[in-house]
Amino acid sequence: MKFKKAYAASGVALALALSVSACGSDSGSGASGDSVTVAVAGPMTGDNGIYGQDQLSGVQFAAKEINDAGGIPSGPLKGKKIKVVKFDDVADPNQGASVAQKICDDSGIMAVFGHSNSSVTLAAEPIYERCGVPLFVSYSSNPAITAELHKNLFRTLIDDAKMGAEMASYSHDQLGFKKVGVLASDDDYGDGLKTNFTKTADEIGLDVAKAVTTSAKQKDFTPQLTELKNAGADSLVLLNTYTDAALQIKQAYAMGWKVPIFVTPGSNSPELVKIAGDKAAEGVIVAAVFDPNSTAPGPSKFVKDFTAANGKGPGESAAMSYDSFYVFLKSLEEGADDRASVIKKTDEIGTFTLPIRGELIFNETHEPTVVPGKPAQVLLQVKDGQIGSYTG
Repeated sequence: MKFKKAYAASGVALALALSVSACGSDSGSGASGDSVTVAVAGPMTGDNGIYGQDQLSGVQFAAKEINDAGGIPSGPLKGKKIKVVKFDDVADPNQGASVAQKICDDSGIMAVFGHSNSSVTLAAEPIYERCGVPLFVSYSSNPAITAELHKNLFRTLIDDAKMGAEMASYSHDQLGFKKVGVLASDDDYGDGLKTNFTKTADEIGLDVAKAVTTSAKQKDFTPQLTELKNAGADSLVLLNTYTDAALQIKQAYAMGWKVPIFVTPGSNSPELVKIAGDKAAEGVIVAAVFDPNSTAPGPSKFVKDFTAANGKGPGESAAMSYDSFYVFLKSLEEGADDRASVIKKTDEIGTFTLPIRGELIFNETHEPTVVPGKPAQVLLQVKDGQIGSYTG
């Protein structure tokens, strides 16, 4: 999800340079012998490593389900197994561009799932597009990614503009916040969420006491927390990912400032509680695009089966990439057998029934259509050291 400003310009510049030499004529069947190869590209190491690892586990689990059932169910590649390879972009747009070029040059890879960080996706996309590599995006949420149509790109996640607006509505309507203190990270993830949160707050009559931006790599947030406390905030909204949010929660608790705290889907991770500590995190409300506690048949079956196969429950980005895989699989079942036909078939199908989320309809720029009156996020809450269902 996160979009790092510091890397964006250099990453995009490298992407443009690489795209000049990117392949354009190879169909990239990705099918060899008895298998079809797909790639997962994301941060597998470093501070953002959990996002890439979770996306990888979601795709691997989906592939295992298909392989254990006898391979691709139908279509010209019926019976072939799915092979998953991974690429580490270390959350760096320059590395992401290099990874994209490697994937482009490898005609044995049919499609790619990634990247996690929006800045990396933006740097890599021009290369994939020139090569004609299908790109399934399940966890990069910056609006710029789908601001215009990229024929090869299909995003299954709503963007930051919609997330920020929904979080403001939740704060006002469900959570009953009166005077909100907003703390946002100094990157395009935080900026986009803050812009749309405060805009919607103004429209619906939610008082924002103050909105403050933190610095990159900052560890001590006491000055900003004190500033928001002095502004009279009765609640905190943290528009960042778990690495910052956890420290902010921990430091607010250490200050003795006990107010309701609301965090983004980027903080929907057990690491939030681990870093903040059970006591400090108790009661924190989490916006989520996946509810692991849902009793609906699709999500509950996924959580049960994933947990049995992996010895632990799925992270949010695992669930998102799992569903994205089934978008790709549907294209194969409908006749796709190489990169170009995957793109063509996915665009033609348009509407998908996915295991977890159910119906997904792509709009004209290949992002999910938002259904009026149906929020794309749910509320969760930390209780007894675990992120569980929100009960108010």
